[in-house]
Amino acid sequence: MSNRIPVILTGQALRSLRDSGYSLSAAIAEVVDNSLEAQANCIKVRLDDGQDRRGKKHVHRIAISDDGTGMGHDILHHYPQIGFSTRYMSTTTIGKYGVGAKLAALNYSERLDVWSRTAADQPWLHVYFDLNEAEAAADSGKNAEIEAPNELAVPSELADLLPEGAGTLVVWSKVDRLEEGRHAQDVNSLRVEIEKELSRIFRYFLDGGIEISVNNRKLLPHDPLFMMRNTWGDAVLKKHYGRKDVEPKFDVQDHYEPSKVFADEKLRFGGSQIRLRLTVYPPEVVRSRGKGGDDLAIQLRAPENEGSLSFVRLEREINYTNVPRILPTGVQPSDRFIGIEVQFTPELDDYMGVRNVKRGVEPHGDLRALIRDHLKKWIPQAREEIQNQWGEASKKSKEAEGEHSGILEAVKKADRTLPKRKGPRPAPDRDKEILDKLAEDVGYDKPDEKDDYLSRISELPFIVETVDFPGMSFIDIQHLSHQIIVRLNLRHPFYQELWQPIRSIADAPAGSVSGDEATHTARRTMEALTLLIIAYAKAESMDPEPAKFVELRDDWGKFLRSLMGKVKDVL
Repeated sequence: MSNRIPVILTGQALRSLRDSGYSLSAAIAEVVDNSLEAQANCIKVRLDDGQDRRGKKHVHRIAISDDGTGMGHDILHHYPQIGFSTRYMSTTTIGKYGVGAKLAALNYSERLDVWSRTAADQPWLHVYFDLNEAEAAADSGKNAEIEAPNELAVPSELADLLPEGAGTLVVWSKVDRLEEGRHAQDVNSLRVEIEKELSRIFRYFLDGGIEISVNNRKLLPHDPLFMMRNTWGDAVLKKHYGRKDVEPKFDVQDHYEPSKVFADEKLRFGGSQIRLRLTVYPPEVVRSRGKGGDDLAIQLRAPENEGSLSFVRLEREINYTNVPRILPTGVQPSDRFIGIEVQFTPELDDYMGVRNVKRGVEPHGDLRALIRDHLKKWIPQAREEIQNQWGEASKKSKEAEGEHSGILEAVKKADRTLPKRKGPRPAPDRDKEILDKLAEDVGYDKPDEKDDYLSRISELPFIVETVDFPGMSFIDIQHLSHQIIVRLNLRHPFYQELWQPIRSIADAPAGSVSGDEATHTARRTMEALTLLIIAYAKAESMDPEPAKFVELRDDWGKFLRSLMGKVKDVL
């Protein structure tokens, strides 16, 4: 019996390597890397879907072609070989380990076919690797080997992907991990996710003129800093603000500039250099408080940008992620409107944790401390800029639509699920009389201004206005057929000593309110809120039958709980 055993059990190892942790976008990006290194100008990605035996749709084949320099016989022979690379451990190329494209293929498929040629008058040479064949060979005690390339025609259903001259076609078949609902809700969602990721990962190449398409859809660069022109973000914003029903309105432009570029600095580290850039998104994206998760923000991919740093190596993004404890005071909701990019050279790979799978990259040790120190300087300024923009937007909104407009719109949505009033309602003609009087109280005397105001509030279930009226009352409530009007008394001490100071602090730019002022207002707020409850209890006690208010208090508490759960972060 031999005392020697193989270092690697080929069959089991290959099967284990299928769980390398690639997302589909990252896996496809590994093949695109090779195309770019081969000086390709046009790269095509195609997902072919079908139905399995259970009738469930899935992607069964992925093809990626390019018009690069192609591979000769010897290099093509080694293409499926794990560990082979003509750029092994290079510091001047995107890849250096010789495993990325192979592990990526294994991660999602059981068969890899590659066709390549180095000139238009050369035949297409073909090489392949089949996981099932390799496992069968290993089980029978043989080595899993790769046959030498041979001339083989490209299947007719893939011919439209081929370049006219030199180039390469990579095909993953026997794809067994992309059934509908596993990595995305459906095939179309999977395609959109791939487009989104590739357009950001390869944004510098797309911006430079390289063409990448997914199922015949040409990608636009997605720049998380909004500094490039003719990007995905520009296209989304131009379409959005070209609509007439959009509020707030902004001009339609070809390019939407960042509100401010806070940092574009080159930092020296260990004889090498990194470039740190930080921007605040355009005003057309930042808009007003509470819009960071609406349809436009989602289209622009703002929520996933919250606290994310883009790490770029040789113009190729290799990670886009939150780095724990690198931002001062942690990640805040406004950070989704801050673009952060760190460019570094391959000499710093060890400090950035670069490995054979392009994920999990983030700075370590002294390099991390250097970046964190500079972010500590710029992030507070960027956050203040966003708060200032929100404050200005809030001010303009209140001037045009009233002090309480933001919260009333949020309550309108919440009211859909609240119980509705029963019993007799006032006549509609009385509604008009009351609303006309309200418009006058608010200060809309001119007919066109009055009509515009009444139109704005016509769909609101609750209307709250701060007005000046005599008497000791703090609030006046009128019940219309389909609306409830609440007037707050501008003269009342509760408004002047509590409401108004809190409103001033809420509208002030971040950092502009002194600690003493905030503390004093908070204390007076606690006093006033307590007195508000005591005053209500006293008012109940003045009725000969105070017990009849029990049901009213129950409803009040129930509706308060419900509304506080549904209405947040709108001011």
